[in-house]
Amino acid sequence: MVSIQTPIESTNNFSGAGPIVHVLKDRCAGCQECIIRCPAGALTLDSENWIAVADNSLCVGCRQCSRTCPFSAIYVEGPMMVAPSHPKHYEVSGPLLGQVAEVLPGFESFDELVKATERCLQCPDPTCVKGCPTHNDIPGFIRAAHDGDLERAREILSLTSCLSATCSRVCDWNTQCQGSCSWTLAGGDAVEIGRIERYIADHTTAPAIDPASKNGLKVAVVGSGPGGLGATYELLKAGTQVTVFERDSEPGGVLRWGIPSYVLPGDAWRPTVEDLKKAGVEFRFNEGVDPESVNRLLDDFDAVILAAGAAQPTMPRIDGLDLAGVEDATSFLDKAKALIGSEGFKPTLTGKKVLVLGAGNTAMDVARSVLRLGGTSIAIDWMDERFARGRPDEIADARKEGVDVRFLTTVSKLIGDGSGHVASAELLSTTHTSADTLPTVNAGSGKQIDVDLVVLAMGYRVEEGWRSLSRSVSIGTPPKKGGYRMIDRRWLGSGFFAGKPSLAALSYEREHIRVESAFPVSDRIWAIGDLRIGPSTVVASMSQGMSAARGLLAELDKNFWRDAMSSSGDRPTYVGSALIVHDGASEDAKEATAHISEALWGSGWEVKSADIAHLDDLEILGTDLLVFGAYVQGPSLRGIHPSSKARTQFPTLPPLHGKKVATFVVHALTAGNALEELTQQFNAKGAQIIAAGQVRGRNLAQDSQKFASEVLHALYK
Repeated sequence: MVSIQTPIESTNNFSGAGPIVHVLKDRCAGCQECIIRCPAGALTLDSENWIAVADNSLCVGCRQCSRTCPFSAIYVEGPMMVAPSHPKHYEVSGPLLGQVAEVLPGFESFDELVKATERCLQCPDPTCVKGCPTHNDIPGFIRAAHDGDLERAREILSLTSCLSATCSRVCDWNTQCQGSCSWTLAGGDAVEIGRIERYIADHTTAPAIDPASKNGLKVAVVGSGPGGLGATYELLKAGTQVTVFERDSEPGGVLRWGIPSYVLPGDAWRPTVEDLKKAGVEFRFNEGVDPESVNRLLDDFDAVILAAGAAQPTMPRIDGLDLAGVEDATSFLDKAKALIGSEGFKPTLTGKKVLVLGAGNTAMDVARSVLRLGGTSIAIDWMDERFARGRPDEIADARKEGVDVRFLTTVSKLIGDGSGHVASAELLSTTHTSADTLPTVNAGSGKQIDVDLVVLAMGYRVEEGWRSLSRSVSIGTPPKKGGYRMIDRRWLGSGFFAGKPSLAALSYEREHIRVESAFPVSDRIWAIGDLRIGPSTVVASMSQGMSAARGLLAELDKNFWRDAMSSSGDRPTYVGSALIVHDGASEDAKEATAHISEALWGSGWEVKSADIAHLDDLEILGTDLLVFGAYVQGPSLRGIHPSSKARTQFPTLPPLHGKKVATFVVHALTAGNALEELTQQFNAKGAQIIAAGQVRGRNLAQDSQKFASEVLHALYK
């Protein structure tokens, strides 16, 4: 949900010259893109000359007009009329030994909260929402918070997030909501969205989960990390009976064992679990699900959502990993979390030097926990810091505390003390010049250092059994840059790509992953998070879990598909929903789909048509039947194939496992192997092809109706 509101009235006072808006009359086409997106109402239309007109006295200098103008016909000079932000950064105070107090401060008072909310423009087309992986209604909850209605703000958040207190602490705001804020895109300081959300979450309780009715579905969720909790939450709201299988003795996954309490206290996420339990979710602890037994769950459940996290440490290829005193980050953090701040705390690493392999977020958690246990820590990474995977603020905070973070450094071997315990490590320098290439190791640069403990924090991989299952059910990483259809006009029109192209591309990629999570990877099986795309962030996993739940409900919680045959064998009285898609390559293809749509509609089907280039992937969810038609291009030197538009757009379709599909080609002379090519593409997507046929241009209406009859026969036979 996106709020369209006027800007919140601010008490900020400004003096001096304000911004000046320049409209280039020879370029302005009067399209009004700038007018509808101006949050200050500073732009109107001169209807006689059909150009935009600016009132400089109302302009706040956010530059949304210049970012959204498709003709570069407008630009703004002058200051941004917004009060400066005053974010509080972490400052080390007092001894770290045994410290569990949160390192990042929230707002200390409601007045501070209100001042932060006053900076929000309430943009009509908020880019912050697009930057948020779960699409929280950020203008909506900020306005409610500004008005003092924190309960309403929490209700708004609960529509898209079940872990607000968690995400507001661990999200990388600068590459998500705050990095996408209009003020950021204009070159200024973002609204402090993360801290606003945290204040709301910390001062309210989540709305009770009370579905109006049961939907009769029983769903198994494998894993109780953020992805599993997100899926469970969304299913439960719809009245689904959910059973969560967790291999550990406690819930939470990475929230429990992987993030220290001084970053994420337990009371930020445990209430979500308790709320789910109270609402009827069954958690089965110490009851892991093996990849081999996933299909057996379908004997007892209507569907399964796989949310198993990546738990296998990435291992470097060096000697000495089998020495005592070498352990992985999971086991170290789990033990450290139990010790730090415990009753009768005793430091266990006093005087110990710990080498942490890695400089990502998990590595920083390890290195900072070492300090709280009394040791000293060195964290190394062979990448250049410019291309590091860790959050810059986390690396900076670790250095403030005293962690020795060294980039362009790798380890060549670990050396024992003669009795089987690690005693030293040989380090080498590296050279790294581009984010697109791997670093190179500088031979002869070896330097030996003494160490008492080595912790492997180079990331995680999905366990081999799950990787094998992934291959068998076609779970895989979605296409990366350039692999999607043309960028959605709703994203381009927002000015996001004009403001921060790299961040916009990252957000757009996350959006496709979220949408694809709504589609099953096999019959009645969904997969999310680490298992689907590799190691994921907390908020991305939760968002994918909620998306998978919604997709599952769209597919299973409906009365579209029934046993249509009566005992007398009469024509079925109930029908389903059909999505008719054409490639947009020819008028014949469009006309053929129109005839087929009319035939299905005349038989009682609910029909929707779309051009594949403008198809919203989510339109496929819940559709009982997908009909796809493509024009045949050729013959040529390259042979006879479906149109180039079909071949370009087809690979970007989401997974279609189990979806009923009917496909046809339209041709003037011959179809060649075009139809076989299409059916092979659909088979690769996992579709269930119920009909495939040809439509000749000279018999367009007759052949189209004949194909529609074949489709209906295949459905009802």
